[in-house]
Amino acid sequence: MADQRRKTGVIGERLARRHLELAGYEILDQNFRTRHGELDLVAADDRGIVFCEVKTRVSGSGGPPSPFDSIGAGKRRRLRRMATEWLSHSDRARWPRGAGELRFDAIGIRLGPTGEVLELEHLENAF
Repeated sequence: MADQRRKTGVIGERLARRHLELAGYEILDQNFRTRHGELDLVAADDRGIVFCEVKTRVSGSGGPPSPFDSIGAGKRRRLRRMATEWLSHSDRARWPRGAGELRFDAIGIRLGPTGEVLELEHLENAF
């Protein structure tokens, strides 16, 4: 079960990365590990740095109906701690000019039973 969840997560992160790149974001980091967990994607747009949580669900597999339902208060606290660690360890020379805004986005992906994308929703300033 955990192996299938991991595969689903990897597929979702790949789709989310592609979505962001096509939307003009620059990917600064992916799967940044900290003692608090892992940041899925760190990207930049013309406004600033974006910490992006990716949640992928397979339709009909049970669990919360929306991928975003699993981003509760505890998860948001951990994401803020992970972002702080990323900021303290990253090379500021790689940050885009004028990166004044820090933002937390979420991308929710629903896949069909055979792996087709049913929905991809990108929430800017999700929390």
